Amino acid sequence: MMTMRAQRVLLRGFRGAEEQEAAQALTAAGHSMAQTLSGADLVVLGSEGGDRVAALARERQLSVVTWTELQQRLGPGRSSRPVKRLRRSAVEIGPERVRILDVELSRRGHTGPMVPTAERFSSICLDTPFLQAARAVALGISHRLPTSLEGHTAASKTTVVIWLAHLLGQPVQRLNLNGQTDTGELVGRYVPARNGDDWDVVGLAALGSRLQPVTRELLALAAGEGRPLNWAERAVIAGTERLPDQRWRFQEGVIPAALRHGHWVLLDELNLAEPQILERLNPVLETPPSLLLSEGDHTLWGPGGLPVHPDFRILATMNPAEYAGRSVMSPAFRDRWVNWFHAGAPGEAEFLAQLRFLAHGEHPEVIHGDWVYQGTPSAPVLPELGEMPGSEELLAAMSRFHASMATAGAEGGRGPTLGRSRRERYVFTRRSLDACMRVWARLRREEPLVCPKAQLTEVLTTFYWHRLGSAPDRKAAQGLAQAAGLPVGEDA
Repeated sequence: MMTMRAQRVLLRGFRGAEEQEAAQALTAAGHSMAQTLSGADLVVLGSEGGDRVAALARERQLSVVTWTELQQRLGPGRSSRPVKRLRRSAVEIGPERVRILDVELSRRGHTGPMVPTAERFSSICLDTPFLQAARAVALGISHRLPTSLEGHTAASKTTVVIWLAHLLGQPVQRLNLNGQTDTGELVGRYVPARNGDDWDVVGLAALGSRLQPVTRELLALAAGEGRPLNWAERAVIAGTERLPDQRWRFQEGVIPAALRHGHWVLLDELNLAEPQILERLNPVLETPPSLLLSEGDHTLWGPGGLPVHPDFRILATMNPAEYAGRSVMSPAFRDRWVNWFHAGAPGEAEFLAQLRFLAHGEHPEVIHGDWVYQGTPSAPVLPELGEMPGSEELLAAMSRFHASMATAGAEGGRGPTLGRSRRERYVFTRRSLDACMRVWARLRREEPLVCPKAQLTEVLTTFYWHRLGSAPDRKAAQGLAQAAGLPVGEDA
């Protein structure tokens, strides 16, 4: 049987687990996966065909074969024989446990403002990149490991952590780092204090008859109303009892508070902070974690000091160091993040899965190990998109176009074909695709009798053409839209 030379392969016309099976077989045979026609040597068509893509590929003199034909050409031992895989829900939530793929975690069941609510996750599509990142975080949580997610913009890094905290009922403190972040935000600082801010009111009330009558009256009034002393009451008591005026007090930062109460700490944009600031966290990243508040009263958490709450975890997200303004972290600091995961950037398959979830409430199939996982279907977020004429064809074309724009704008790290003369590259992500679809759905909701393609032309103008700063870039994007099978307005 003839073997094939290594090629860049573009898969089209596949659905669900079928595409993942094909990608795994081709990768095992030494091939790499392409996301667009411009980056492919070979186009492979699945069971649902793909006549438009096949025609464009042949115009560009690319080879086109069906998946059935290609299996026969793969070398010995490389054919993709059907594998019987068991099926399982991607996420399982019980009263005490939560399972993400094959990783189980204990539920905390807390409520309050620091526990993320369900409303913010209505658009989450449980595709392969998202679930793999969630599994990596879940492993870090399970083993109490400092966990860092690195990836391109809108790779759902922060969302994955917040989503897991929501499922577990776990309080999480999110701190966005930047070049002005100092150690005070992380571990604490002295701040001006009004007299009485740091009083032990319960201990004060326990003095009983040793206090003046007016003091006892004010303490009883506040306790009866279930509130702290107000500023006026504190001032009266300080004067009556001749208490010293405390001008400064130490205010704990997010790390001591999390160590004490068992919160997760999420450090967003980790490599935007100055390296010398980050190095202050080194002992917190050790096993077991520790922290000496040398900035304050020298309180010690960890061995020999106050116990660290067992639910405490520290996590971080960051863009690659190549992004503007990012700092290069020291090897010692980077090495302490022992659970490091590179979050994958979405491609055409993930964009299509996102659109199908918004339109139909269906999650894609995800293969992990010997199992096929899939999220539980839900009510569609944007049902108008699933009900319009030609929905499937338009959504597939939109995912092809958006993937092409993401690649052309160099979101995947390659040299850009759009905006070559710009210092700042164009970025097209899940976030912008979601916003685009929401506006299109609103137009469908308000004017359901208007042609969907006419409305889509307006949406493309708003979210794509107007974003491009030059006529050549708009013309190039117009060509990508036409190649994907989308309408292009005259003002494109």
